[in-house]
Amino acid sequence: MNRGLHLSLMIGGVKADPVPRAVIEALTEVQVNSSATSQSGFQLKFTLGKRSVIGRDLLPSGYFNPQRRVIIVATVNGTPHVLMDGVITKQDVAPSAEPGGSTLTITGLDISVHMDFVDLTGVPYPAIPTPHRVLLILAKYAVFGVVPMVIPSPAALFENPLEKIPKQNGTDLAYVRSLAAATGYVFYIDPGPSPGTSIAYWGPEIRRGATQPALSVNMDAATNVESLSFSYDGLARTQFVATILLPTPPIPIPIPIPSLPVFKPTLAQQSATIMKTRNIPIPVSKFSAGEALQLGLAAVAGSSDAVTANGQLDVLRYGHVLKSRQLVAVRGAGDNFNGRYFVKSVTHTIKRGSYTQSFSLARGGIKSDISRVPT
Repeated sequence: MNRGLHLSLMIGGVKADPVPRAVIEALTEVQVNSSATSQSGFQLKFTLGKRSVIGRDLLPSGYFNPQRRVIIVATVNGTPHVLMDGVITKQDVAPSAEPGGSTLTITGLDISVHMDFVDLTGVPYPAIPTPHRVLLILAKYAVFGVVPMVIPSPAALFENPLEKIPKQNGTDLAYVRSLAAATGYVFYIDPGPSPGTSIAYWGPEIRRGATQPALSVNMDAATNVESLSFSYDGLARTQFVATILLPTPPIPIPIPIPSLPVFKPTLAQQSATIMKTRNIPIPVSKFSAGEALQLGLAAVAGSSDAVTANGQLDVLRYGHVLKSRQLVAVRGAGDNFNGRYFVKSVTHTIKRGSYTQSFSLARGGIKSDISRVPT
């Protein structure tokens, strides 16, 4: 590996241990995908020789079998970054008559895949608010180093157990995700900060706080990205309307749901113009005003961003590992597109001597909402 980059790979059962030297020597490519809207995944590619340790001993013994734990750590300029804490879900072997042409490919998902193994439909949660239900579910996965971070909902509702007892529908993962979607929240498991631990985050998208070092484009020697392009979709912003039905007399009342920056900051000085109006896709006439508000906030939180960007960078030139689900600054792109963005997804690709990232960014409008972009 390059002197500014060191890769560590661990594989095991509940606890993962450093792989043998022969495994690292056979490793040709690592790819990790991290997204704000879905499970993270990974893929490892190895050369597979008939007389190699992998082909002769490890593969037949089940070392790379599904459900084995995998931890990937990239150390860049002396700083370790846990890229993945996951589980093998698939194994592919491609034999070849050419010397050194046979390959082993290991594919997997992040540690949240353990939450998707057992259907627990029907488990009751009497008089337990939604955030506490999430905490109870996540507590079962502490054995894998999962630490919950649950943010209470601003529109949390208490259900009278004499009237209704909430029951789980589906696996733990499906249920926790559905609770997040109904609240306008997201759920994901972020690996680290140390190998063997992960943060299970249930809350709003994190669009506040520290900003990662700036992505610089069109700045001569200061340029640190290989490519970066922007798109401004004028049809992305939508006005959502919820309709509630007053009981006496039964009169339908449409309520425009405000786009509240406190829940989803636009990160822009000038938001996109509203060009579409939509009823929220749930019959809120059956719900109370408080329930309608919660459903409306969920619809607003899930709406699309007007400005998106896609690009690619060389990590060793950038000097840092760009992380998804956080903020990053952009400079050199002109007045409309400079400023802060939310990192929607990042794909890490590591080969011997190189480490590149492709990424996607998003925000709610044009022009920077801050006067100075942090470098």
